[in-house]
Amino acid sequence: HEQLLDLKPRQLTCDEWVARNKITDPGPVMSGHFTGWLPPHVCEQLGIADNAAEAWEQNGGGNVDRKPGKGESAKDFSRRMLKKNPNSYFYRHNLPGEDTWQGGWSEEEIQAFVAVAKEFGCGDKWGLFASHIPHRVGYQCTAVYRHVILPRGLLRDDTFRLTASGEAVFC
Repeated sequence: HEQLLDLKPRQLTCDEWVARNKITDPGPVMSGHFTGWLPPHVCEQLGIADNAAEAWEQNGGGNVDRKPGKGESAKDFSRRMLKKNPNSYFYRHNLPGEDTWQGGWSEEEIQAFVAVAKEFGCGDKWGLFASHIPHRVGYQCTAVYRHVILPRGLLRDDTFRLTASGEAVFC
């Protein structure tokens, strides 16, 4: 009876997924952290400080404003956080006046994503990450990461496992 099959499907590491699917040139392993800041032209255009600590302090600092106020939508909260916490803003919004593209990503956009990840890492701070990808917001970046980038082996991330069908699951 000890030889009963485990009914829970096994999830593969990114390296196991890459080997199983014979991906010959897998991308680098990500640390799970974005280490960059906003592109300089965004800071200049919007009058945002050159780093996170300055942005936070110049706009009131403190321990408050980490979550929406009572009755405030996440979208309204993130709009209010533009200069203090641009990660929150760009998770849901593009640059003012820039259209948000919906639907699938072009190969050019996917390659831009990979280039930003190779330069700054990825896996958190998706709003800041998205500020480097025109017409895309943070929640779109995290989705394409899980549904396209990891399954194609363009980047690898040890904080995820992939199911037999290629679904990336945070572990």
